[in-house]
Amino acid sequence: MLEKQIIMGVAATAIGIIGAVSYNWASWTTETLISVDKRTEVMAAQIEFIKLGMERTYGNVEKPDESTDFKAAAKD
Repeated sequence: MLEKQIIMGVAATAIGIIGAVSYNWASWTTETLISVDKRTEVMAAQIEFIKLGMERTYGNVEKPDESTDFKAAAKD
């Protein structure tokens, strides 16, 4: 009878530990993915802002094989 109670106690403890570890892992993963998504969104907005600034200054930046309207002056 005592053996059965010990086995049940150990099993319940193991299941509790596995559940706690799984919950913490899922929580950490969710927070990390949300954080990465927010940083990606911020970087995309910054890149779009930089792209618009470059287009205003240098012309259409999506034509890499063609020359732009802006010519750099060479410093001697």
